[in-house]
Amino acid sequence: MSNYNPNKVKVNRNYTFEELAAVLSVHKNTVAQWVKNGLPCLKERRPFLILGQDARDYLKQQRASKKQKCKPNEFYCLRCKTPTVPAENFVEYSPITPKKGYLTGFCSRCESITNQFIGLHSLARYQQVFEVALPKALKHIRDSDNPL
Repeated sequence: MSNYNPNKVKVNRNYTFEELAAVLSVHKNTVAQWVKNGLPCLKERRPFLILGQDARDYLKQQRASKKQKCKPNEFYCLRCKTPTVPAENFVEYSPITPKKGYLTGFCSRCESITNQFIGLHSLARYQQVFEVALPKALKHIRDSDNPL
């Protein structure tokens, strides 16, 4: 199941299979499969109706079941699709704005790059867990490695 947006489903509305499929941009057979997998449906009369609240709850529950919570010393690896500890506990901090940045490390399993976006206020907490390389700050433009 892909990551469908449950907020597209209106809570106070009833949907047929085709209408719900159109709202979520999926095929009606996908909605039928969801009903087989546990999406509540009113089957007393045809067309079968799905309550908007039930559809939204089902999609939220499916989305929550796929989430994986990382521990404080783990990053999520997109290649392995699991939380993993960076190789050699070494990460590099790169600032984006004065208050935000991200930590970059290598996956200890597949050696791909892993990222974790953090606020500057939480950098001290990550420095207790990892060996963090901070960017080299230049005091003046003349201190540059490559002057013009």
